Amino acid sequence: MTIGRREDAKESEEYQMITRMNRKFRLIVIPLVITGALLLIAAILFPSLRLTLVEQITGNNPEARIERYVHAVLRGDEEAALKIWELPSWKAQESRSEALAERRAAITRELIRNGIQNEYLIRDTEWWRTCCEPSVICNGRAAGGARVTVQFIDGQGLPVSYIFDVFHRDGSYWGSAMRYPTRHWVLRDVYPSGDEPLYWRMVHQADVHHLPWPAE
Repeated sequence: MTIGRREDAKESEEYQMITRMNRKFRLIVIPLVITGALLLIAAILFPSLRLTLVEQITGNNPEARIERYVHAVLRGDEEAALKIWELPSWKAQESRSEALAERRAAITRELIRNGIQNEYLIRDTEWWRTCCEPSVICNGRAAGGARVTVQFIDGQGLPVSYIFDVFHRDGSYWGSAMRYPTRHWVLRDVYPSGDEPLYWRMVHQADVHHLPWPAE
């Protein structure tokens, strides 16, 4: 009888343990499943939300492109930094293409030589619509370009600001008109704050206007 009661008690303990594990499993898995289902439904119903989620998960966004370039500069890896800063494939206005290539090499070497510190601050992001009539917009989800102001601390301990122009690689981005297709962000231009852009010649001041080339 004693042996039988011990076996019954052991089986009862095992049953209770399994029950507790099942309860914990349900408490963890069920909320995850519900959350995943809600996110999937939201992504289907709201394509712009799907775009944001995909870009955050994959690291395909302007901040990530800037971070990759800066990390290459911090390592002193000029070759890697130059690869991250992609030159456009257009052939028109060859002088501007050459000027952009020269800037890419000069700015990369300048940042490496100045010994910028590891930490940097993104001070402002100016989102650009690149289809139809280009202009600055408030909704980054519809943007085909980002003009990002970044502040560094140089080797002398002084703040220096640079503008990073990060744009969708495949031309104009049509946003809601095409149900927010995936963007392919690439770094196109980097220049000291106050200098003119070479890749995206649009600037936003009191109004939007196009800068002539060659520069006056």
